[in-house]
Amino acid sequence: MDNTKPTNTTSFLAHEYENLDYSIFQLNLFLNAYGEVHKPYKIDYNILLMSYRLWKGGDIDEFCQDQTISYFLLNPSYDSAEAREAFCMEIREFLLGV
Repeated sequence: MDNTKPTNTTSFLAHEYENLDYSIFQLNLFLNAYGEVHKPYKIDYNILLMSYRLWKGGDIDEFCQDQTISYFLLNPSYDSAEAREAFCMEIREFLLGV
């Protein structure tokens, strides 16, 4: 495998290996341990569904990334790589019905 070529990644997590374990730990907390009140983001699923139905873009991953970036641009005090990744994963799972 050629490690010199950049890979297309859809993750918001840190690419430094020394921080990756902590990032995955934080991501698991956001997805599994924290209740809706304690998460650094709030998802309004009605608005999310309306936005998705009106969206004229490509695939669902692009939509989820756009929504994630938009949300944290408007809420920068809660922004972190782990929160962005968790937010993106939750809305993707919801829209796919997983």
